[in-house]
Amino acid sequence: MRNLLQFSGQFFILLLISLIFSQCVKEEGDLNIKPLFENPSNYSNEIALSWNAQMQDLERYTPGYKSPIAARTLAYTNLAAYESIVQAMPNEFNSIADKYLQILMPKIQPKESYFWPVVMNSAYKFSIQHYYKTAPIEQQLQVIQLYDKLHKEYSAQIDPSIIARSIEFGQSIASTIYEWSKTDVVGSEAYRNITDPNYVLPVGDGFYKPTFPDFSAPILPNWGNVRNFVSKGASLDIPAPFEYSTDPESPMYKQAKYVRDLTESIRDNKQSEEYWMAEFWSDDFSTVTFTPAGRWAAIAGQVIKQENSNMADAAMIYAKVSIALCDAGIGAWQNKYKYNVLRPVDYIRENIDANWNTILTPDLLGKYYTPQDPSYPSEHATYGAATAGVLAEIFGDQYTLTDRCHEGRLEFRSDPRTFYSFSSMAKEVAYSRMPLGVHLQEDGDAGLLLGAQIAVEVNKMQFKK
Repeated sequence: MRNLLQFSGQFFILLLISLIFSQCVKEEGDLNIKPLFENPSNYSNEIALSWNAQMQDLERYTPGYKSPIAARTLAYTNLAAYESIVQAMPNEFNSIADKYLQILMPKIQPKESYFWPVVMNSAYKFSIQHYYKTAPIEQQLQVIQLYDKLHKEYSAQIDPSIIARSIEFGQSIASTIYEWSKTDVVGSEAYRNITDPNYVLPVGDGFYKPTFPDFSAPILPNWGNVRNFVSKGASLDIPAPFEYSTDPESPMYKQAKYVRDLTESIRDNKQSEEYWMAEFWSDDFSTVTFTPAGRWAAIAGQVIKQENSNMADAAMIYAKVSIALCDAGIGAWQNKYKYNVLRPVDYIRENIDANWNTILTPDLLGKYYTPQDPSYPSEHATYGAATAGVLAEIFGDQYTLTDRCHEGRLEFRSDPRTFYSFSSMAKEVAYSRMPLGVHLQEDGDAGLLLGAQIAVEVNKMQFKK
């Protein structure tokens, strides 16, 4: 009897251990089958970084994707990615769509499970395929390949029903944001026609006109009417530019002569610091680099990588920076066509040096150009100050970053440059347009002011609780 009881006791203990072990396995397995309770903060920044890098390639090659258009697409796409995971973190983050944009967003099913990396991956794919409809076949194929790569990486060992639900939810979020973006008639699909044959430029001394040598029509003259996210009214106002004057003692003449003398001093000295700055920040090279707006999204990506930000924070940073870039493009273009200030190339050739030209060669074939839009304010400076203001609010302005956006490129000097504050980056990009020959100092100063004002408005948006 004692042996029987001893055996029974041992059996009971073994059974108890077995039950405890099986329960532990079940609970561990629940992390795979019930990922609703897995906070997106537990995952890496890989999905956000990968898709934003893909967009930088897309804007480089997609016809018509000028900088303001690229900035707008970044904003809607990264907003969709952020909104796709925000409901998993109700105590940490706010829905920007609900709180500020009055968009009725799809809601998660409270008793169902979602796998948030798959949700975000789905949202990015849907958005990008709808905003970049005219991208070259090679880039469209890259989108599919990236989606498949990330999907396989994150969906392994997850219940198929959860995967299907997650894909559908990500698409529904992206679709809702996309449909809302289409209600902005001026901005929607503007890449299909970046000039307006019905737009008539004002004529007279000091007004912008198509520039030497190709005299192309002005681009996006109506972009100032695109729907903003948050920056409106006074936040888009800047002081009027200098009064046009050919007097050698006037501010306009002095600044134009400074640009002319600076470009001539470095034209044949590509190793000079000013020439390096000019090429480093240009991002005007069609099909060679991404756009000026995309450049600042790439800088944000470098910060995200350096900080090792998690998936949730990366989504928040990209959304916030992209909204600032979108509003910066709208604000810059609104003022460009409000004041219609002529470009330095025309002022200098007419009043200082008839044979002068810029050192901007966007096709890298030695033919010099000027951007196809009015000079005041500088879009590069506006994007720079807007992004710098947003990143400084998150990380503090005193931040060390080595910008490696073009490292390794052979078409121009691509050596990385190191900065010790976001504001110094913005100031340098504003200055860089003068040695390039495409802006006066007043253009850069106005852009820095406008971008800073936009950053203030964007920083008022409460992404975090």
